[in-house]
Amino acid sequence: MKKVIKSIAARSPYSCVFEKSQSGRLLPELWVVRFQTIRTMESFPRLQVIVAERQTTPVYRHEGCFRSAEKHCLFKFTLAGEGRFRTGRKEYRLPAGHGFLCEINDPATSYYYPRDGRAPWEFLYLSFISPTATTMTREFVRRHGPVFQLPADIGFIPEIMTWQRYNNQEVRITPADSAQIVANLFAALLQSKVSLDRFDAGFVLAQETRRLIRKRLRQFCNVKFLADKLGVSREHLSRVFKEQTAQAPLQYLMRQKMIEACRLIKETRLTQKEIAFEMGYDVPAHFTRSFKRIMRMTPHRFRAVGTIPTQ
Repeated sequence: MKKVIKSIAARSPYSCVFEKSQSGRLLPELWVVRFQTIRTMESFPRLQVIVAERQTTPVYRHEGCFRSAEKHCLFKFTLAGEGRFRTGRKEYRLPAGHGFLCEINDPATSYYYPRDGRAPWEFLYLSFISPTATTMTREFVRRHGPVFQLPADIGFIPEIMTWQRYNNQEVRITPADSAQIVANLFAALLQSKVSLDRFDAGFVLAQETRRLIRKRLRQFCNVKFLADKLGVSREHLSRVFKEQTAQAPLQYLMRQKMIEACRLIKETRLTQKEIAFEMGYDVPAHFTRSFKRIMRMTPHRFRAVGTIPTQ
């Protein structure tokens, strides 16, 4: 076996262990840690490996369309140099500090060392698997896109880099620990994308929309009316509101109206017809159908056994 000499990479802000053979040739794997989750819980995300690699040639290319048998999800993060990630017709540059999230078997995706690359592409990646992990990845990419930027000196990446001390080992971890590492990844990605600034424009628009909806629960109101009142287009309002709340404004409006109707049903002696008119319905049957669709029971049944939802 060839003797392996380890050295510390000085040009990257992330302390990365390199391996060289006796000939001095850099090996693609800088370090690798494999994980075995004991007493696996199938619904929990399970971490499989953490790997640091160094690639230097366009021969390095992976296409999702050729990996249909694989079921795991992947987060890959550039430590130094630059790689590329493609989804559909859109190509993303991946300089240091940037990474991508994807399902490994997504036929629309690929990642590779660029043909015009001049510096080695050094990167870190995590693979994880479970039906829950796939659902999380799909929703995250759908809402926030596939490419992220994370800080070099604090947070998730430096924490993950500490695993290099277990290089070439298989580490046994509990389902809770495995799921926690994956959850920390998603938390870091979410923090990189979602502003917590209370005065963010999208946050304010969503708050104003909710306020206006609550004010008009017993009056005519639709998405066009809301958009006109707030001085934005219907399309813009729908897009921003869904980004901020994970639901369409009409969906939120109808549920709030039905919750208000629930209060009238439980707290007054008004008839079903009177409540329908009170909620702005000219045809009581339309109110009954809407109520049943959202609350999963008729107004008559709700008066007998229902509980007013909190939201």
